Amino acid sequence: MAKHRKKPVVVEAKLFEMGMEDGYACYPVFSDKLIGYFYKDGVMPKSVRKPAIKTLEGWYEVEVGKHYIVTGVKGERYPVEKEIFEETYEKVEE
Repeated sequence: MAKHRKKPVVVEAKLFEMGMEDGYACYPVFSDKLIGYFYKDGVMPKSVRKPAIKTLEGWYEVEVGKHYIVTGVKGERYPVEKEIFEETYEKVEE
């Protein structure tokens, strides 16, 4: 089988900060108010909201200081964990 090298591609990237999210993933925090599928007094449980970005593959949760948000050549966005990003990408002088 022939060997191939991936062409270098220049992308934009920034360490994730609040305000860069496209939405939130929400997970209910259940308490003693939960009774089956109904809630006392019509109160829904509090939710834990986690920032998320929309990618070509779907929604991904991201964390401040833990992920870089990479913007690809066609404008697509995807998260890369900080350690992996710093090992596999290098800054390009403009």
